[in-house]
Amino acid sequence: MDELVETLRFRLHIESGERWRLKQARFDARPIANHTWAMRELGYSKTEIAKQVMPTENDFVKNNAQAVVWKACDAYDAYESALKKWRNSDNRDELPKPQPPSTDSWGAFPLVMNHSEGYELQVRDDNRVGYRISAQPYKEKVRGFLRGAKQDLDRVKHALDSASDLEVGRAEVVYREGVYYLHVPIRHPITIDAAEDAESVIAIDINERNITTTVLDRESRETLAQLTIDYGQVKQKRQRYYDIKRRCQEHGKHSEVHRIGNHVENFTEWTLHRLSKVIEHYVQWFPNPVVVFESLEGIRNDIDYGSYMNRRLHKLPFHEFERQVTYKVHRHGAPVEHVDSEYNSQRCSMCGEKGSRNGGRFTCKNDTCALKQDHSDRNASVNAAVRWIAKTETGDDSHSSADNYRPRKTPPQVRVRRVGSGRHTTTSCGGVDVNRPTSSHEIASQGVLHS
Repeated sequence: MDELVETLRFRLHIESGERWRLKQARFDARPIANHTWAMRELGYSKTEIAKQVMPTENDFVKNNAQAVVWKACDAYDAYESALKKWRNSDNRDELPKPQPPSTDSWGAFPLVMNHSEGYELQVRDDNRVGYRISAQPYKEKVRGFLRGAKQDLDRVKHALDSASDLEVGRAEVVYREGVYYLHVPIRHPITIDAAEDAESVIAIDINERNITTTVLDRESRETLAQLTIDYGQVKQKRQRYYDIKRRCQEHGKHSEVHRIGNHVENFTEWTLHRLSKVIEHYVQWFPNPVVVFESLEGIRNDIDYGSYMNRRLHKLPFHEFERQVTYKVHRHGAPVEHVDSEYNSQRCSMCGEKGSRNGGRFTCKNDTCALKQDHSDRNASVNAAVRWIAKTETGDDSHSSADNYRPRKTPPQVRVRRVGSGRHTTTSCGGVDVNRPTSSHEIASQGVLHS
């Protein structure tokens, strides 16, 4: 039995109490976090830090202060881990150096609270989820109710039930673009199916502009479905932010850089949530699924296309998307596996021979192969699925081992073409273009893309 921690975000609707107390508490948490980072750098434990930085009972809620210390320690430990990986990297000059947590004394820090201590949730008579937040000691509490997605509110209500196996954890008050949010973690036990018992193999290929999935039947290796989702707007916004950041830094407008950076990060997080939500619904269509990703271990060290392309590729949120998909599919018991990514986009998924790739088109050079051309990202995802099947059967996920488990039939036709406007549509003859496979239209019709 495993445990899954899922963080749900709700907007705070304030009915009583003063809004400015939330702001003041966030700013009062900043010196506690700064002191914690200074002591953590010297090697102090969490318990030792909590005893040293604990404010007086009139300045800050004691239990909230301890929760802030715990979060600050976690943030510093994450920075140390990222810095260690950067120092061990072979191409540090091309990678951005991890930055330590900001110790800006004028900035705010999230207000962290334990349930039933710093904050409390309860289901009200009007069936809304009410909250009580103790922002400052011996002061008026901030009260109101939560606004959010219905399914998220239902999960909180279920967690508040004494007979439920769900548990509400340590929450945070976060301020974004004029709005206060409450991030509520929900802990619940889950049972993840054994990957070796999977019947449907859902391989996901992540690249710079889109996410492509192919579903193979494990026994017959026939293609059950395919899906390509474009998320090029993330790349465009990140490129635009980089250009603006460079100009603003030249003129000393650091506050503008911070504001735009927050907007880009919020947009990226929102986009990845929607994309991973699509994959979550998609996975539920197939019997006993296993989700297969290409291993991203060392991918940043392996990518070296020059400073311009390296910056673009190293900034893409590959790991974050994989993390979001992983915890979402784990909710339904689906396991997540990894295979080596080497040559997946260069090998033919049917015969295993090396081919050529030109943009979205993969061409097999083997004259005897039934697959002449394919969508390059779909071809890579099929290779990932086949390599996982070979890995499960033989313990080896190399391309030579995968040759015995390749599809016997060519996958459904995907028409790859360049269109001047950049838009793609399904063709009248039944072929499907690069960016809009039939399955993505079917998913959109169910409203998943708009959740």
